Amino acid sequence: MISVCIPVYNFDITDLVTELLAQSNRLQYPIEILIFDDHSHSYFRNRNSQLATYSSVNYLEFDFNIGRSKIRNRLADVATGQWLLFLDCDVMVDDPNYLKRYVENIPNAKVICGGRKYGTKPFRPELLLRWKYGVRRECRSAHLRQLNPYSSFISGNFLIDHDTFHKIRFNEELSGYGHEDTLLGIDLKKNNIDILHIENPTVHLGLDSCYEFLEKTEQGVRNLSQILQIMPCMRREIEKSIKLLKVFRFLRKIGMLYPLKWVSRVYTPFIKRQLCSHHPSIMLMDIYKLSLLAKIYTKSWRNQRQPKV
Repeated sequence: MISVCIPVYNFDITDLVTELLAQSNRLQYPIEILIFDDHSHSYFRNRNSQLATYSSVNYLEFDFNIGRSKIRNRLADVATGQWLLFLDCDVMVDDPNYLKRYVENIPNAKVICGGRKYGTKPFRPELLLRWKYGVRRECRSAHLRQLNPYSSFISGNFLIDHDTFHKIRFNEELSGYGHEDTLLGIDLKKNNIDILHIENPTVHLGLDSCYEFLEKTEQGVRNLSQILQIMPCMRREIEKSIKLLKVFRFLRKIGMLYPLKWVSRVYTPFIKRQLCSHHPSIMLMDIYKLSLLAKIYTKSWRNQRQPKV
């Protein structure tokens, strides 16, 4: 049996769950769907709680927000299936053979990743940055993802063996948004657990406005910094395997740390204005993230012993 684990926060998942149940019935493969609401607004709780009427759905609401990593671990603790299918709440399945593809690949690996795609270009300009970034940086074929299987791992659409998951689990030291999947990918690599990437994407629907996305990006960069502190023994390997850290490491070596910090201090308002325009630059988004790393580096990493390069 597959336990579909969906952590929910302020999103209507009724269409997603209805589609998964329909595919399970056609496939005649047993599934249970676990929906844990991480203290959403009442509108979404009222909508999604109706799914509890299905016999194969387990719906639970939390009285306070516990965070992205913790709620995923709680879902896995309750799941009874041999396989766990983790899905983000802000996705949709548009392929009628979505579940079937996962079931067919179960004999091939302990961890199977389906990938992500995006819909058509949004009309609202405030959504363009998140859409463009997703299309340029997150939509990758299974072949390309398999070339770097661990750094390509995303937690919003993957199937994992129950026992394998409980050997690693999501690291609950990370709080807020971002990079809990990066840390899980690192743990998978550290434990020599193979990942199979297949063509089985979900459609990412939850586009943040540009300023919301920039705020989440800043939190994600802080979490990336925290990963280096959580796993100091693997710092050099992590810096080499994550592209943003790899570029930052190179720029740091050639003396660009303080110019990047200066960019953060002086040009951030102008950068944000461009990124929230009708023609956001993804290259400028990269510069913005590097400048954030430089700012955080000088505050939180300065007193840490640096690895030899």
